[in-house]
Amino acid sequence: MVKTKRELIIPVSIITIVSAMLGFCYTVHPSSAFAPTAEANPRIIYWPPTEVWRYGDFFNINRGWINARSIVWSPSGKYLLIFGEIQHTNYGSANTLIIDMENGTPAHIFNLDAEVGYERCSQFAFSPDETKIFYVSFSYSDWLPQIFSVDLDGSNPTFITYMNSTTGTSIRKPYLIDVTSNGLLIYSSCEATYNVTSGQYNYTSYLWKYNLTSNEKSLVLKLEGFDNVITSLKVSPLNDKIAYAVGNEVWTVDINGTEPPVSVTSASIKKVVTSIDFTPNGTMLTYSEIIANITDFGISYQSYDPSFSGNITAVNLDGSNKRVILNDAYGLAWSPINDSLAAYIRFIPPDSWCGYPYIIDFNMPITPNPDSDGDGLPDADELRNFLNPIDPTDLNKDYDEDGLTNLEEIIYGTYMGTTDFDHDGLSDGVEVKVFRTDPTKADTDGDGISDGLEAAATGLNAFISVLPEGWIRMQLQWSNKTMYVSTNSSVLGVVFNSTSMALSISVGGQDGTRGVANITIPVEMINSLSAVKVTLDNQPIDFQISQTGGYAQIYVQYHHSYHELTAHLSSSGVGIGGVDLTGLMSYWWIILSVAIVAVASVIAAIIVKRG
Repeated sequence: MVKTKRELIIPVSIITIVSAMLGFCYTVHPSSAFAPTAEANPRIIYWPPTEVWRYGDFFNINRGWINARSIVWSPSGKYLLIFGEIQHTNYGSANTLIIDMENGTPAHIFNLDAEVGYERCSQFAFSPDETKIFYVSFSYSDWLPQIFSVDLDGSNPTFITYMNSTTGTSIRKPYLIDVTSNGLLIYSSCEATYNVTSGQYNYTSYLWKYNLTSNEKSLVLKLEGFDNVITSLKVSPLNDKIAYAVGNEVWTVDINGTEPPVSVTSASIKKVVTSIDFTPNGTMLTYSEIIANITDFGISYQSYDPSFSGNITAVNLDGSNKRVILNDAYGLAWSPINDSLAAYIRFIPPDSWCGYPYIIDFNMPITPNPDSDGDGLPDADELRNFLNPIDPTDLNKDYDEDGLTNLEEIIYGTYMGTTDFDHDGLSDGVEVKVFRTDPTKADTDGDGISDGLEAAATGLNAFISVLPEGWIRMQLQWSNKTMYVSTNSSVLGVVFNSTSMALSISVGGQDGTRGVANITIPVEMINSLSAVKVTLDNQPIDFQISQTGGYAQIYVQYHHSYHELTAHLSSSGVGIGGVDLTGLMSYWWIILSVAIVAVASVIAAIIVKRG
């Protein structure tokens, strides 16, 4: 039933180091998500909380998630709108999430009747006074896309204007809109008109300017041809220019349409430019490019294709200083109040079809595998393991109450919603922390007898629970006697030697931190309080002992490393009979002493292996 040396060293080393890191990162709060740090740049802006429901022995992990498809800031930078697929544990399914960027919490979450579907190229806009959101909806009565506004909570939809120039045309996606600070609605439309003579459609793309006060509409730009569909647009912060993309080309045009368009740059061949934005000072453009085709229906692409994620490119308005500034990204939007801060949609391989809302500060070094909550586990690993990437406390929790923290479940390859992963009759925590068996194998030593039956033969029963702050509590029952151990250390094995009346616990922790153990023993198992001795690695150590009712309580502190902590209950060494479990731990000290070496390398190897 004893694991190999290699199996033991790796999990204990990682648990010890990451648990210690948790102690230093405990003050991180989701509200700070809008302000990246050097250790977490970029950082996830917001992630819905996780809830765990228990039905008898079954645990349901209700995990919120976000697949962002479009993002936009409000003019003051107070709000960020995230549009996409949103599953929130408190609100259910929705497609529109407005984050209050002053405290990092949802201001509103609702379903917007936007004609977007699974498009990632469509755009939304805030009104200058931040009381309205502009979007495109589709009327199935006349089959024409229309621009609407709603209040920030999704209520009070109000018709603004049709996107078509005439009712005799149809509109191809994407639907693109923006609003200037002085109340001009800018939008594009690619209109198709059927030519009876040729039997084909003629395509014309328009850039329109619509005055939200006077309701006057005027033409800024007109482009003829099948390949001239506008795939992205953005108004300059100075309200003087419109940047737009046509296929793989980037252009700017005077907002009044009085000057001819100016070519800025071109993207890679066979790619389509999307998500154009001006930097806050208006001197530079950023954009993303994806592998896609222009078709009769608009942009044709597969959003689940890894090639879709692409990168973000920056370029001066005159076409100079072009360079890639961000990889695995799409949909970047600059903060209107901070020249270095931007929100964007990040794709984490291999989940490249899901978009995660991140914020980044380009004045700081960019972390290639960020850890948004600073808990020691990268976002990608948290997202793949049902954890919240902006909650630094969830690694220390025990969702299924099996005695293993969520972090330990990841390390040992079990599942945090199942108490007995290998169905051998032993909870995962008891296997790891008492009998040192493999929680993923019903018969660790391969002798044909399950771990549960072998454990039962020892006469020792155990129950493990995880306490707040990462402490664990063990209830150990031998014969009709019940012993308790609570500790802040990592534990890998417990031995009760009934011949010598000694309870030994393998404890570990990061060097330099303090270990604490509370051991509670029935007084009938000891000769007297004064007869009890405690050793650490076979050396005497100071401890406190007291009696409460029918129990003796032992309190001991020690400096963390890897130790064998033993409570000797009888100075005579004469036991009361029963089973001797020493054989289960005969090699533990040799194994654990090796674990001190190359901890950092072990952690890196495990993270790579799990990714």
